[in-house]
Amino acid sequence: MMDQKSISIRRHELYKLVWSEPISRLARKYGYSDVWLAKICRRYNIPRPGRGYWARKQAGERVPTTPLPKKHDDPLIEISVRPPTTEKKKNGVNNAPLRPIPKTIAVPELLTNPHPLVEKSAQVLETGKPNRAGIVVPSKGNCLDVRVSRDCLDRALRIMDALLKALLRIGFDISVKDGSTLVNIDGVSVGISVSEDTKRRRMKAAEHDLDGYYRFGYNLYSDRAIPSGSLSLAIDDIGFPYGTLTRKTWRDTETNRLEDSLRSFISGLIKAAGVKKSLEQKKAARTHTPENLEGHETS
Repeated sequence: MMDQKSISIRRHELYKLVWSEPISRLARKYGYSDVWLAKICRRYNIPRPGRGYWARKQAGERVPTTPLPKKHDDPLIEISVRPPTTEKKKNGVNNAPLRPIPKTIAVPELLTNPHPLVEKSAQVLETGKPNRAGIVVPSKGNCLDVRVSRDCLDRALRIMDALLKALLRIGFDISVKDGSTLVNIDGVSVGISVSEDTKRRRMKAAEHDLDGYYRFGYNLYSDRAIPSGSLSLAIDDIGFPYGTLTRKTWRDTETNRLEDSLRSFISGLIKAAGVKKSLEQKKAARTHTPENLEGHETS
């Protein structure tokens, strides 16, 4: 039975709902946080998908579910329903159903009809000055996090354009803040970047002044960092301790170009967002008083 203020649901029905979509999205339908709904699940011994479950499923994997533990009865759970909120406007959370990761993400040979952020960044980077290693530094902060040489700029922008468009098709929000490119995944912002690796090149030093004093350790040659032409995509979330919980960098290799790694990168990005959300929730649970449950069992 259901009215404007509450909903009554059996334990096995809530179990099916929890395994039908991410718990954060399901909780918002009742006007609460995922932490609140997780407490109800623990109270009634309802298993929930583990970390990375939805990312793996979205990537097309067949992921097993945890069976509902048997109980002598199937209690009726009554949940108070809050009125709809403006959470999307406040936190930029996209409540629309997410689409699966595209099976193929093509990077065009020419940059045509670019995303507005890519178009704006191209203008900024074209006026930027290379640093000592030959990497172009953006002249303004309102620019995608792209750090490459002029020779690789067009390719880097084409990769970023294809990546942003794929993320938007899935249903994620993209923003730029203080030079960082942020992807909002299930209410969590994760930074991404495209950069060019550098390599050491041996440069001949200036002729030594034999008329002066002897300089200990003088070498006729010196090393200098120069652009390598090899690009990498990174989950660039400065200050957040992912550790070894998730892969953070995808690079050009001898057998695989970065253009062919976009699908894998998106899958890793979703997993990273799940790790970040989980760690943030654990931190919040240690520093805040637990929220009171507003659901109770009825006969």
